[in-house]
Amino acid sequence: MRSIIVCASIHHGNTLKLAKAIAEILEARIAEPSEADPREIAEYDLAGFGSGIYYGRHHETVLKFAERLPRVHGLPAFVFSTSGLPRIPLIHDYHKPLIEILEEKGFRVLGEFTCRGYSTHGPLRAFGGINRGRPDDRDLERARRFAEEIREKLEELRRSRS
Repeated sequence: MRSIIVCASIHHGNTLKLAKAIAEILEARIAEPSEADPREIAEYDLAGFGSGIYYGRHHETVLKFAERLPRVHGLPAFVFSTSGLPRIPLIHDYHKPLIEILEEKGFRVLGEFTCRGYSTHGPLRAFGGINRGRPDDRDLERARRFAEEIREKLEELRRSRS
């Protein structure tokens, strides 16, 4: 199975820690949006997209990368993030803009994962930030379990197509 994870991890490396934990299970290549070619994503069996959350959305480099993706027909994908603040899907679903772009491009989003990340953005810097030490070992283990679930869903898809 060929897998790629397109990940923007800007400030503290929080999201890259998640990407590495997920990649370990999926045996995925990790690439920054500037390193990956959107046209080549269709050559993979699975694509993951993630970043920290900035002003309620994934980092603009990931969103712009997703907008440049070619149309595909049901290519399996997943979305992940780290954030200083909790995600409340009915009120503040910061994965939604990226998922909508991917689905419009024809991707089949199999799942999403998020956890808290250390943040010193804006006024938080004056107080030493929030969520120091996150993602922690428990978060990374949850990310690995998420990757195992994605792998199982992908195997189910393959079986149903054969």
